[in-house]
Amino acid sequence: MSFNPLSVILSQNKLIGENFTNWKRNLNIVLTSDKHKFVLLEACPPEPAANAAKAVRYAYEKWIVSNDMARCYMLASMSNVLQQHHQGMRTAAEIMASIQAMFGETSTRAQFEAVKAIMNSRMKVGTPREGSST
Repeated sequence: MSFNPLSVILSQNKLIGENFTNWKRNLNIVLTSDKHKFVLLEACPPEPAANAAKAVRYAYEKWIVSNDMARCYMLASMSNVLQQHHQGMRTAAEIMASIQAMFGETSTRAQFEAVKAIMNSRMKVGTPREGSST
């Protein structure tokens, strides 16, 4: 395994929360170029038996190595607080699911809906404010 020169974009753009979309795009670029992205999409194959076919053992070992690389790229490219929160997770997919829940599109959508609800609940002209004597 050699150092991927594209990984520099991850070290220069560490995940801090509000940059999730850009970080994820950069991570996908690096993982795709290194051929490790599949671990975000495919579950780990079962550990092969000692007498399993060479192809089965190879597929398992390839997934393990790619998962380790993806985890390293992910953990190295996030803030220390996020690293500590995610370092115990065994798979890159678990880390991504956690980060997605924290900062992903659904979180952004929920924030948008909350702001929209606040903006739409503006006081109508002529209605007294709560606590006012008019």
